[in-house]
Amino acid sequence: MDERKDKLKKRLDEAHADLLAVVSGLTTEQAARPTLNADWTVQDVLAHLAGAERGHQQVIRALLAGQLAAQPGFDLDTFNQADVAARAGWTLAKLLEDLNAGRAGTLALLESLGADDWDRAGYHPGGFDTTVEGTFRVIAIYERRHSKDIRTALAGAQ
Repeated sequence: MDERKDKLKKRLDEAHADLLAVVSGLTTEQAARPTLNADWTVQDVLAHLAGAERGHQQVIRALLAGQLAAQPGFDLDTFNQADVAARAGWTLAKLLEDLNAGRAGTLALLESLGADDWDRAGYHPGGFDTTVEGTFRVIAIYERRHSKDIRTALAGAQ
């Protein structure tokens, strides 16, 4: 039994369940509401989360391979905008399917790890050093933060 893996899986499951509870029954009108990020709607935040999940999987794979270092000229905001734009026009159902598929991929990656993998370290494109374990934590924290943003947007527009 790997306690780190179990703890991370629980955090990821709880964060994803919270997000799904927030967006359950979301209407097209609600999805179009602005969020605290003036450039993004609720639907854009969902698109961002779907892309970020896969991006974090890439970070973890690169950490495992010892390949992740700072990339001169990389701009995370530009990357995120392009990722959201790539999902523009997707239906809510397709976004939710993409979010769930992304989480399934994250959990499969988590299950594949051995005890020696957790502390592999490198640079996160968000501008900080991290480990494999830390990146899994970031996924859960990030999802919770954006769930809160969506909740706030939905409550503020009633």
